[in-house]
Amino acid sequence: MKILHILTDTNIGGAGICVLSLIDWAQSANAGIKIHVVLPEGSDLMPEMGRRRIKVFEAPFLSEESFDRRAVVPLIKIVRREKPDIVHTHAALSGRLAGRICGAKVVATRHSVFDIGRKQTRFPFNVASKAANSLLADAFIAVSPAAAENLKLLGAPQQKIRVIFNGVAPSPFLAQEDRDYLRRSYGFNREDFIVSIMARLVDVKGHDTILDAARMIKNLDSSIRFLIAGEGPARRHLEERVEGEGLSNVTFTGFVKEIYLIENITDLQINASYGTEATSMALLSGMSLGIPAIASDYGGNPYVIEDGANGIIFQMKNGPALTKAILDIKSNPDLYSMMSAKAMEIYSKRFTLDAMGSSTLELYREVLQKPERAKKYS
Repeated sequence: MKILHILTDTNIGGAGICVLSLIDWAQSANAGIKIHVVLPEGSDLMPEMGRRRIKVFEAPFLSEESFDRRAVVPLIKIVRREKPDIVHTHAALSGRLAGRICGAKVVATRHSVFDIGRKQTRFPFNVASKAANSLLADAFIAVSPAAAENLKLLGAPQQKIRVIFNGVAPSPFLAQEDRDYLRRSYGFNREDFIVSIMARLVDVKGHDTILDAARMIKNLDSSIRFLIAGEGPARRHLEERVEGEGLSNVTFTGFVKEIYLIENITDLQINASYGTEATSMALLSGMSLGIPAIASDYGGNPYVIEDGANGIIFQMKNGPALTKAILDIKSNPDLYSMMSAKAMEIYSKRFTLDAMGSSTLELYREVLQKPERAKKYS
């Protein structure tokens, strides 16, 4: 079975990590899948694909925008030349259109959750959206029930939608001496309680809410330290807040490629998103190490973090609620131990690479059994 993935990621985001995870699963499980990938020119994903010996095509005009008519013709040429069994797109409407023009079977994954405005559900936008989602894909993968609801509101037929949660490989667990060394490298002690967020530094990830909590906690518990891992356009604003408010309990790491290093010194993870979040890869990999999490009530977070089980759900943009949740977990060792055990249990049941890979392969087989729409690649 030959699958051609088309991504619009210029950096390494959730969609790219998802495809890399599918590649890792397919290669380790000998699943009989041959994967090729189409990326925008100069994508940060290129080296990762090279390490996995994946054949990659760079397509002009393919970018973070889902649709660019200029990208369609180059994509058609790639699809016709490669003749995949399935074209699997990730936020690439241009790729779906190219696949359909070639008569290919098309699977599209919805990785994000957005607030659907009233304008998008009214004529003529609703008609155009329903037509595109009905005609340009044989099946949709929603990485969360929240993403599935988004697809339905945008006119995707319910019978075409399959919820398949993201899955990740378990993060390696480091020896205590290595964890102590890493903590010292960031200026922390073994006794410090490290609260981390691993996300791109953009407004909708809610870093300002985390800084609100850091300000409130600073004078209540000096052992609680905040670690912000990631890069993005909001960094300057966040650093100015930290400096201006004297938040000495906050440390920035910048971009960290080997995120498991941060996870191994983290006691509690935070996801404070108020936009786009469907299924956070960082939350999943943290759960594999038994790290409880506090997550906002936006999008797919409540489907990953079960309130009172493997963490706490708080109202998005609510700094006092986040503060209380952090202090409650930190001050109750028995609660922390229970949540840590539940995190590993939930990860192993729902969010492994095998769970995602096996479900995706099953969907591919179902799609290939459907009647042909047209002669392929004519």
